[in-house]
Amino acid sequence: MATIPTLAVSKTFTFLIAPRPCRLAELRRIRTVSTVAHTEAEARAHLAGLPLVFLSRTPSKGVAA
Repeated sequence: MATIPTLAVSKTFTFLIAPRPCRLAELRRIRTVSTVAHTEAEARAHLAGLPLVFLSRTPSKGVAA
């Protein structure tokens, strides 16, 4: 039986920028950043150098298949 390859769908990954390990209540302001990628590792690579905490992954809208 042959398998049909499917195209990987891009997703929007959203991260919290947390400059140091702390409780959410201790943050003075909440800052988030989002990027479109196929995997979380790819998303983190797009945002290299930022102290990221994963928040969510959602399908991207308007991506041509």
